[in-house]
Amino acid sequence: MPSTLSTQKRACNDWTSLPFNVVGSLGERLLAADDIDCYMAFRAVCEDWRSATKDYPEKADYTDPTCFQPGKWALLDQQDDLVTLVNVDTGRFLCKSIPILRKYFFVGATGGGLILLRESMEPHHARVLNPFTGSIAYFKVSIPVVGLMAIAVTTGPLMIFVSTEIGDIMWVDQNSECFKRFSLTYPNQPTCITSFTSNVYATDRLGSIFSMIVADVAAGEQKAPSALTSSAIPSLDTGHLALIRSGRYYLVESGGDLLLVTRPSHMIPVHPVVHRVDIKEKILEPVINIGNHAIFVSPIRCLSVDADKFQGIKGGCVYFVEPILTRGNYVPSTMITFSIADGWQGLHMFEQGTLEGCFRPLTLAQVFADYCRTTHHSELHQMISSEWDWNFSDNEPDE
Repeated sequence: MPSTLSTQKRACNDWTSLPFNVVGSLGERLLAADDIDCYMAFRAVCEDWRSATKDYPEKADYTDPTCFQPGKWALLDQQDDLVTLVNVDTGRFLCKSIPILRKYFFVGATGGGLILLRESMEPHHARVLNPFTGSIAYFKVSIPVVGLMAIAVTTGPLMIFVSTEIGDIMWVDQNSECFKRFSLTYPNQPTCITSFTSNVYATDRLGSIFSMIVADVAAGEQKAPSALTSSAIPSLDTGHLALIRSGRYYLVESGGDLLLVTRPSHMIPVHPVVHRVDIKEKILEPVINIGNHAIFVSPIRCLSVDADKFQGIKGGCVYFVEPILTRGNYVPSTMITFSIADGWQGLHMFEQGTLEGCFRPLTLAQVFADYCRTTHHSELHQMISSEWDWNFSDNEPDE
């Protein structure tokens, strides 16, 4: 009878001797589901499995966070070196320790899961971290201390886009010495940005959509490219404008499409609430069915999840998350659920800030709503605020 050790060795050899095509297929499935953490652990099993699966491109820069770039993750929480992420397509939650976070000031995260950091020592240069591979990209500039709303990262070249509380959009690449700023006067100020198909798009208070397309840079040229074009897709047709101009607009990637979501003033029934943005033809197409997706939108950031993977989330609905302003102070926000199919809407209340006033555990709808409405204040900003005794407990932007 073989010993236990011999049995374990034979079992290990059986696993490591799997055909290359089987190992490669398993790796591709993990990448397709955006389970990059599982993929990295899968490749670490043995040399044969590493040989059968994709590595960084030959001679590639291992500091490039866009290799195995996450795209389906949302960073829900960060406490010191612990982060909580969720895969919006599969419903998998991941809580992991990233020790390197202790060396930086945390600034925020992109909609896909990349983390924006700021060096703890002056001049506080910006860094972009891939939380799954550990790759870090270095930038020459410092991230502004002001509160940031949405954050996006694009490739070719690698660029950071941020929107601020005062309605500006700033961007920078790795060769830039300072941030470039895009500003418009009210009501044309951008209110929402999101990345889609390697570009960044923004919408304003009239529903016009701006494309932020990176200009081609000649080989060897070090100058940072100008990234913003004029309005690429006009607002909705004039037949709707009288009703919806006082409303709000949000951009969100959902099911492979870029969607423009409309929240009319006072939730006046208007159909359609959702339009698909045709980037190529520069038109807006009405959408009457978003399938099993649930869309959470706020003036800060937006999120689309597969409702079948999250208990208590209603598919085919848009969750509008809005703060209520009373005499200059914010009171508990509202979350309005709007069914795309039949126009049903229900009003739900939840507490502002970190939801301390809610009964625990929180519902998933509350968790996603809080993620969408929280403004990022970097840890450096919080430290400065503490030293000057500033109170940023009401961290919603003033509409």
